[in-house]
Amino acid sequence: MNISDDEIDRLFRAANPAPASSERLSAHAIAVRESIIRGTHAPAQERQGWAWGRFAVAVAAIVAIVVVVTNVIAPTQQAIALTPPPLQYTNPQPLSSVVQEAKDRLGSTVPVDQERRVSSLVWGWSIDMAKEKIESVPQVIMFEWAPATGSRSTIVAGEPYWPDGVRPEGIEASPYKPGDTITELITAPEDLKIPADVVNLNDASRESVDRALTSLGVRPSSPSGEVLVGIGRLLSYWTLTNEQHAALIDRLIDAGGVTVLGSSTDRLGRDVIGLRVTDPATDYQDTVLISRDTGRIVGMENELTVAQDVIPAGVVGYTLWDVE
Repeated sequence: MNISDDEIDRLFRAANPAPASSERLSAHAIAVRESIIRGTHAPAQERQGWAWGRFAVAVAAIVAIVVVVTNVIAPTQQAIALTPPPLQYTNPQPLSSVVQEAKDRLGSTVPVDQERRVSSLVWGWSIDMAKEKIESVPQVIMFEWAPATGSRSTIVAGEPYWPDGVRPEGIEASPYKPGDTITELITAPEDLKIPADVVNLNDASRESVDRALTSLGVRPSSPSGEVLVGIGRLLSYWTLTNEQHAALIDRLIDAGGVTVLGSSTDRLGRDVIGLRVTDPATDYQDTVLISRDTGRIVGMENELTVAQDVIPAGVVGYTLWDVE
């Protein structure tokens, strides 16, 4: 990828402006952002890459996402059938009870070591406006890094997700089998630009966690939706300890506007509690998933409430952690 880090930062700021702005993120802006992640950005050619919604937190890896399955669709066609159905929630409990249960689990389950190694399962839209193409991309991403050695991103084809295991009409079979390595991307130490407060995060104090989140764009006045985006970015760099997850949950709740959706099963079959966060500046509806077994933050779901260009309303992306 022959694009400077400063240019990547500039493009991401342009594609995903500060939440205080009321301007809606267009499909083209999403495309610019996501093509950088794929490693396909070419400004002179006006390439347009894939729309993953606000949870393009694998920016940390600057991974080159490769197509798994493809659908060619005209802008006038309905694409809503291609979105995964939203998770269904039952039996919502008071927020205080949910938080206390999570903390009890975090304190009683097997400890997790902090590691510069993250394995995540991601899914999202890929939009190519010029070719009228929509792609659905389930992938497992392993990201490992160290200041002295740089980083390695390994991208593996995930299990295709379609209701009842049947591909919708017009969807081509994946060129990869689940488990196939699609690509690897290596970043040299001098090109690994991670904020110092993220690199130096080594304890579970609220002060250290807040500093790391601040370096990732979270403000003291950030709504809970914006805090969740920062948490997602932080979890794309680090596998954190249970104590650090407790601090992240506290920071999220303190931002306000968090609603309990209830119990559900995530897309890996794990028992979770869904918490809906708020960010009035966007057309996205974001949910954080907390494991009922461990109390850890194990996923985020992103839904678009208003269709944008050829991107239908509905689930436009999710990221799951602790997938090993």
